[in-house]
Amino acid sequence: MRRPAPALLSFIEAELARPVSSRAASFAAHLAERQGVVAVLFYGSCLQRGTEEGMLDFYALTEGEGAWGEGRRLAAAGRVLPPNVYPMNFEGMRAKVAVVPIDVFRARMDPDGLDTTFWARFCQRAALVWSRDESATEAAAEAVAAAVEAGALWAARLAPGFDGAHAWRRLFAETYRVEFRVEGPGRAGEIVSADEARFAALWPLTESARAARSVGGFWTARRIAGKAFHIARLAKAAFTFEGGPRYLLWKIRRHRRRR
Repeated sequence: MRRPAPALLSFIEAELARPVSSRAASFAAHLAERQGVVAVLFYGSCLQRGTEEGMLDFYALTEGEGAWGEGRRLAAAGRVLPPNVYPMNFEGMRAKVAVVPIDVFRARMDPDGLDTTFWARFCQRAALVWSRDESATEAAAEAVAAAVEAGALWAARLAPGFDGAHAWRRLFAETYRVEFRVEGPGRAGEIVSADEARFAALWPLTESARAARSVGGFWTARRIAGKAFHIARLAKAAFTFEGGPRYLLWKIRRHRRRR
């Protein structure tokens, strides 16, 4: 993974360091008690709305054998098809916790890869709620900044002639088509509208990346592969860890309620 542009990295470092609610921070600290956790990222609609109502979204970045208490089979599944996802409860709050080794997390920010899952999520706003040390903080920030650059590269490719928030809207319209989403088609635009000044500010910060390289391959291949990845991740959730069938049932019910 190439080092992101310094100005972009500084922007992301400041953004990740913004405080979150004390309850969300407590949940993150609880997750950090698990073996091998080096950083906990908070993202998604609850972060955007500043609430703990509903399902919180965390990424627990790990390293080392036996991290998160996973056995070899689970750990291998999480490296081949990351992340491993666990529904969890803490002090009346519910969360969906994606567990992934930090080196895998960083590698999946590659814009040339077929898997768009990681960079599409983390070019949106996130908070680094807990980290083990300065090294983990730096690694997480670099990965998130790389996600933003990957998103900008594809936005430029998919929306020629557009820039700023308009380009990001076109990008999310496409990334939402990659997965089977419970949200309606308007959700992609809402992501940018809710944070329009941020996305406008990110565009010039990614200029050096867009000038230095372009992305290869076809978006159609990523759309096809993305749906296959999504189905495979749901199947893995159902059959590889405790609580998987319950999580899959929750996803199905959630989809039916929003149809």
